[in-house]
Amino acid sequence: MIEPKDVVISILGSAAALAGFVLVFLGIVIASYQSYPGEVPAPVVRPYRIAGTALLAAFGLGLVTVAGLVTHRRPTPAADRAGARFRYLSCCLGSLGRRSAR
Repeated sequence: MIEPKDVVISILGSAAALAGFVLVFLGIVIASYQSYPGEVPAPVVRPYRIAGTALLAAFGLGLVTVAGLVTHRRPTPAADRAGARFRYLSCCLGSLGRRSAR
């Protein structure tokens, strides 16, 4: 039988590894952005700023995930209800995204 503790440890390891990869790509984007001289027009460096912002947000989310898994405790009934609400909300938002993509 797979114990919940083993699942949490596995997710913790994969979340930390993914956050590490995102950090590497963030470093590459920052280095590319800084390679341009200061007088370059804003539209030229705009994609680097957008990518850097997105990668920074993804890295922050990865850190929050790892921190949440490190402090993992046995779920309480209130946490179960909150998790069910989150799953319902994510399903609703996912279905809206699929409809608007058509």
